[in-house]
Amino acid sequence: MTPNAKDLLATKNAAVVFTCTKDTTVQEASRLMSMRRIGALVVMEGEAVEGIFTERDVMMRVVAQGRDAARARVSEVMTSEVITVSPDTPIDDVEAIMRRHRIRHLPVVGERGLLGLVSIGDVLVHHAESRRHMVEQLTEYVSGSYR
Repeated sequence: MTPNAKDLLATKNAAVVFTCTKDTTVQEASRLMSMRRIGALVVMEGEAVEGIFTERDVMMRVVAQGRDAARARVSEVMTSEVITVSPDTPIDDVEAIMRRHRIRHLPVVGERGLLGLVSIGDVLVHHAESRRHMVEQLTEYVSGSYR
């Protein structure tokens, strides 16, 4: 079975997806991201994904443009054209989408709405774990203890 976005969510605390609204100030959103040590917030309007607010948005659209983070709203600086994936999207496709669009976070959206957020870090952890498992199997095979 090909690992997918749902599998990535299962390896992390996906039950908690940090979100904000369009009316949240950039300062409030940035504090939440700093406090939770995360790089992005999904911007929600009710149950609908309206955008994504990332560290890059803060740098490019707030700091670089000299905006007042205490007064600017997330809606003014967020990325509104959000690329999402389904839970069944294979991890290799998740990674390819991130590379192609030069993004580091992808909301996972299912029939019931937002399920979680995967990051390039989650993809890298998956690859590292897969390689570790392969090395263990090869070591067992070479040493003769493979079953």
